[in-house]
Amino acid sequence: MDFEDFQVGQVFKHRPGVTISQQDNVEECITTFNQAMIHFDSNYAAQTEFKQPLIVTTLIVSRLMGMTWKTFNRRKSILEWKSIDMLAPVFGGDTLYAESEILFVGATSKGSDSDAGLIEVAVHGINQDKVKTNEMRCSMLIFKRDHLPFSANNY
Repeated sequence: MDFEDFQVGQVFKHRPGVTISQQDNVEECITTFNQAMIHFDSNYAAQTEFKQPLIVTTLIVSRLMGMTWKTFNRRKSILEWKSIDMLAPVFGGDTLYAESEILFVGATSKGSDSDAGLIEVAVHGINQDKVKTNEMRCSMLIFKRDHLPFSANNY
């Protein structure tokens, strides 16, 4: 979608969802050097209120944002993360679905960004039981119509 196609209040349901495994979780912890035992040690996790390993936030954020690519594939950049809130635990075997809501749409004329407009988006993670697991808010630059990301006009 081009910048001009976005309107405040639009809601997008990004499908399909993705089932996250405990193996995905362990690999993310190793890749990001996350040492928090709650994510990969079942014996440790069994002694917590959650009783099983929690999926690490960075994995959830990357999967949810990846699921939004068809809607935001003309994104020039993410300018700012306003918030990343975890609302309910996510465990291995859970299936997450992404839904996004457009909160703000505004033009920008800042130098090299005149080829893009500004939107603010709330991205929600929703599990297989329809429980909202998290909400992320970010602002993005989206290319305007007739401004291709790799055209001669952008270099």
